[in-house]
Amino acid sequence: MSLVPRELRSGALDNPRAAQEILRSMGHDMSINGIRKSLRRNGLKSRRKVKTNFVSKTNKRLRLAWAKKHRHLTIADWRRWVSSDETRINLWGSDGNSFYWTNGGRIMQSYQVKSQLQRNDGGVMFWSCITAEGPGYGTTIIEDAINSGLYVDISKTSLNDTLEHFGKTPSDVRFQQDRATPHTSGITKQWFTDNGFNLDEIMDWPPQSPDLNPIEHVWHLLKLRLNKCPTRPSTKEELERRINIQW
Repeated sequence: MSLVPRELRSGALDNPRAAQEILRSMGHDMSINGIRKSLRRNGLKSRRKVKTNFVSKTNKRLRLAWAKKHRHLTIADWRRWVSSDETRINLWGSDGNSFYWTNGGRIMQSYQVKSQLQRNDGGVMFWSCITAEGPGYGTTIIEDAINSGLYVDISKTSLNDTLEHFGKTPSDVRFQQDRATPHTSGITKQWFTDNGFNLDEIMDWPPQSPDLNPIEHVWHLLKLRLNKCPTRPSTKEELERRINIQW
């Protein structure tokens, strides 16, 4: 039985049923409940896998290099940041959960996360940003996918309105965005340059790294609030109204 806990800790096995099949191949017969009890006696507990975007080996190196480059920033440095992103909010909630087994180690391994690709299954996109002083203005996109022209329009309105509200200028802040195509197109780069933003700082962000962006915590809280509504929205327009109320 010592083989099974070792295989579960390494991620080679991910559930008691798979462990049962291994044991049977070795001539041992044990029920699922018996396997669970034995795993708990060995200090193993089931945990929900954290969902994250797929990250290649190259991007892992880029993420580590970015973290090392910025590890000496002070609190005052971080307070300059304006972190932005879009999030998809579905009409009918999120995907299901997956689980893994652990003995309590705090360092997350690759098998403890569930990679996923973005998909369109009925909902709206919502753009906003956060500052050290509070959340910024938001824009809900119902009908159109976000392209460079629309992203520039959002920057002209919601981003600029946010800076004005908090008494900031583009030179006062370090604006953060991910490397989505509408964010890095020539049209978008030209707009940021023409309006006094530091383009080198804006482009300094590792690809496939939403988990590095603190606004992800805000998206989580927003969706928790929306999920507490007693009924589901039946239209995108109703979902937009609820988002505006919670934001």
